[in-house]
Amino acid sequence: RASIHIMTMAKTSSGGDAPQRSSVKTDAPPAQLLSTAAKLAASFNNQYPPVPSPLSAVQTPGPAAHALAHISAEVKRAASIRRTKPSSQSIASGKLNKGSIELRDHQPGRKRARAGDNEKETVDSEESKCKGDVELQPFTSLPFYGDHKRAISSLSFAPSSSRSRVSSGGVSLNSTSGQVVASVICASASADGCAKVWDITKNLTDVQDSDISPTKKKKPAGAAHQSSFLGVATRLDPKLTLFGHNRGINDVAWSPTASYIATASDDKTLRLWSAETGDAFVEFRGHTNFVFSCKFNPQSNLLVSGSFDETVKLWDVRCGECVATLPAHSNPVTGVDFNRDGTCIVSGSYDGLVRIWDTATGECLKTVYAEGNPPVGGVRFSPNGRFVLSGTLDSKLRLYDVSGGHERGSFGNEYRGLHNHQRQLRGGKCSKTYAGHDNTKFCAFAAFLSANPKRQCVVSGSEDGKVYLYDLQSRLVRQTLEGHHDAVLAVDAHDSLELIGSGGMSNDKFVRFWGPSKID
Repeated sequence: RASIHIMTMAKTSSGGDAPQRSSVKTDAPPAQLLSTAAKLAASFNNQYPPVPSPLSAVQTPGPAAHALAHISAEVKRAASIRRTKPSSQSIASGKLNKGSIELRDHQPGRKRARAGDNEKETVDSEESKCKGDVELQPFTSLPFYGDHKRAISSLSFAPSSSRSRVSSGGVSLNSTSGQVVASVICASASADGCAKVWDITKNLTDVQDSDISPTKKKKPAGAAHQSSFLGVATRLDPKLTLFGHNRGINDVAWSPTASYIATASDDKTLRLWSAETGDAFVEFRGHTNFVFSCKFNPQSNLLVSGSFDETVKLWDVRCGECVATLPAHSNPVTGVDFNRDGTCIVSGSYDGLVRIWDTATGECLKTVYAEGNPPVGGVRFSPNGRFVLSGTLDSKLRLYDVSGGHERGSFGNEYRGLHNHQRQLRGGKCSKTYAGHDNTKFCAFAAFLSANPKRQCVVSGSEDGKVYLYDLQSRLVRQTLEGHHDAVLAVDAHDSLELIGSGGMSNDKFVRFWGPSKID
């Protein structure tokens, strides 16, 4: 049981001020709590009237008015907690979600969920999940595809947040937030040494008003979706094909402005390309072994790369010079990423370690690892920068809370004060573990599907040729997507549409797209 404590300053007989405290149990009716708070506020206002604003003749609300507003919000929150509190039966059965995870920052004024807050625990049984899925259309294969000559190693959607929101040429797509996305573009990289850029905007528009599901019957939630649509689907022509590397490409990354594309290759170099013309601008040389991963910082002026030479390097995008080299790991570096404000870098390696680095100083702020120290195949920050998703070669994905040093429940300005190196990140606890896919040989990518608040998922490739959608909160397999004929290592999810891309290995070589029958 929680109590609301109201602290006021009361006048004493001698004319001085003394603190006076009143407490109210939250299991009292909300009306009673508000009535009590209002009486205290009125008394407080009589003693401390509102102060005239120095900028206008209008009086500003007194301290009590602000206190009453805060108390009202707390009362409503307490009432909400009582309504959603799990039953003793659900607690006894063990089907309890230990706190909710948020992928994005909330808009001002909206209630924030608290990670690890037992007051907001929810039951995540399979039955409740299936009931919730009835309103959502399952993902299905979209009737168009791209291809490469060899295995597809990486796939990435262009960020929509910085692209024009005004539709051009009559083509527009509504995101789940109600915004208009001007274009939907995806880049794929392959062992054939080239990267391709696919503009699927027109194709998505063509299927908006048609039912593209193979069957009109709805499948139960969590059921596998199988498709062999290639006989009737449209083969896409790439908007651009990027040639220049003399060996296979391992990773492809978009700049936050979607103006540039970076590629990392087995030829030990990275390249910077124009996303409009396909021209090669800069070649980054310095690694002594395969370059496996790359990412832009949010300001688009730095590029980070991880290599089989066991180092993480930072590059100046404008001139191609290496500005920092971190002796990061004792085995090949398989994944790197920036957090949302660019102050930190995460790296993962075959040595089983996931490390957080200060971008400005190169200091290691945090090291986490899974039990048994399985090799790390990829790492990724969550959209709000609070969590790190790590894929390991024991067929598991782990979500680590790396938001140390914050007040619990704060999602903005992560890593505040990190440049005070007297204290390091206190985070690193594994919040969620997702298991069900097959990943023991290759480094498979994973992504966050967060466009629809009602269907937030972790998307993973798998060596059994499927794409797995895990429910973010419950960790259950929400759906599996079947259609590839070989292992799927390359996956990505669009940031504002319910849209997934995947790429198959040597016996498949197709780029496939998945979404609900109608993508909103």
